[in-house]
Order: sequence, then structure tokens, then C-alpha cells
Amino acid sequence: MRLGILFLFLGLLPLSAQNAQIAGMQQDLAELRIEVEKLKLENADLRSALNRQKASQSPAVSQGEAISKARAETLTEVDRRLKQQTDEVNAALAELTRQVNAALGKTGPAPATKAGKSPNAPAAQTEAPATTDAGGSSGVPQTGIVYRVKSGDTVTKIALRNGSKVDWILKANNLSSPAALKADVDVFVPQAETPAR
Repeated sequence: MRLGILFLFLGLLPLSAQNAQIAGMQQDLAELRIEVEKLKLENADLRSALNRQKASQSPAVSQGEAISKARAETLTEVDRRLKQQTDEVNAALAELTRQVNAALGKTGPAPATKAGKSPNAPAAQTEAPATTDAGGSSGVPQTGIVYRVKSGDTVTKIALRNGSKVDWILKANNLSSPAALKADVDVFVPQAETPAR
């Protein structure tokens, strides 16, 4: 009899393990059903939000207009940043000029430069204070003008228009090459002083 009970017990052992597995699977299935219901609800919410968004847009607004608007906003932001950077550069240039003049002991107004030399000279030119006659060790004159670079300008054109040299402009503005010249930026254009007669 003991042997029969042992066989019965051994026969029921795999059955109880299977029941435990089935119970675990049923629990997993119940959890999956809950997750599916949650996903269905989220999907329904997203669909209703999308429908509300579509309904709130006017029918005349097309995808192309939205892209154009986004590009216009981007360009406006780029223009604003460029203007801000230009203003900062101009302020730094003015401060540097003030410091150079203070270091050289010049307190009066700057002497006149050759700003009006060329009839083709753009109105964007401004006079910069003269600091030395011959330009010191680099050979670049320290007198000249500040010129706002326009689209299409080259270092050669600027030099010819303003009685300067390409090498002087490159050295005075720390430009590595003529290709480094950018539009809408102020550059210093050195000009040799004419000797007094």
C-alpha cells in the first residue's frame, strides 16, 4: 500500500507543477489584458487629440504654408542674432579704439582720414581714429576707415576703392585669407597718411 501511495504522490507531483504553471500563465494573461486595455485607451485619447488638432486648424492652412512660416521664423531669428553679434563687435571695436587712443595719450577728436577719397565709396564707411603714421612692425598703417562689407565685396575691391592694400586689410583684421571676408561685418581698412606739404 505504501508503494501505491508513493506512486500516486509521484503522479500528482507533475500535475501540481503544471497547475502552478497554468496559474502563472493565467496571471500573465490577465496582466496582458490590462495592458491591452490601457493601450486601447491611450490610442483613443491620441486619436481624439489628433481630431481636435485637425479641427482647430483652419482649412486654408496647408503643410507648405506651415513650412514657410517656420522658415520665416528661423530667418528672423538668424537676422536678430546676426544684428546682435554685429552690435557687439561694433561696441568692442569702439572700446578698443578708445583704449588705443587713451594709451597713446590722444584725447581730442581723431584727425580726418581719407573717407571721401573715392566717389564710389559706400555710405557705410565711417572714420576711425588715426593712431600711428607708418604702422609699426607689421608695416600696416594705423590710420584708415571702418567699412561695412556688402554682399559681393572682395578684399581687392575694398582695397582699390579706399586706397589700401589687400595685405594691409588682411593683417589689420586678422583674416587668414581673402575668402575669410564675410558680408555685413565691419572691417578696418588701413590707409597710408599723405605726408604734409
